[in-house]
Amino acid sequence: MEQHPATPSSADQPIEVQVHASPKFWPFVLTFLVVGALVGLIVGLIGEPSEEYSRASASGFFAMFCGGLGVGIGAVVYVIVDRVTMRKSSKHLAVPLAEDTDSSGPQG
Repeated sequence: MEQHPATPSSADQPIEVQVHASPKFWPFVLTFLVVGALVGLIVGLIGEPSEEYSRASASGFFAMFCGGLGVGIGAVVYVIVDRVTMRKSSKHLAVPLAEDTDSSGPQG
């Protein structure tokens, strides 16, 4: 959750914060990377065999290419989902806590 104070104020006054539940970036990108690489492997394995390249090298090429496409598509999907969830953000009043003094005693 992200918090954005509207105006700076003293520690006694409540402040207005905007709460936004944002999705995580890396799970989106990594999921689309794996899906893209699997699609590339399948395309490389079911395609016509070539005289110039082995099936393994063609599958590796397609896995890398489709994995890269998957990363790009995953990033675009993340941005879309982030924008949709940002519209559902809400504003709340928050009371700041007093500054935490070192009450644990001497550390040694």
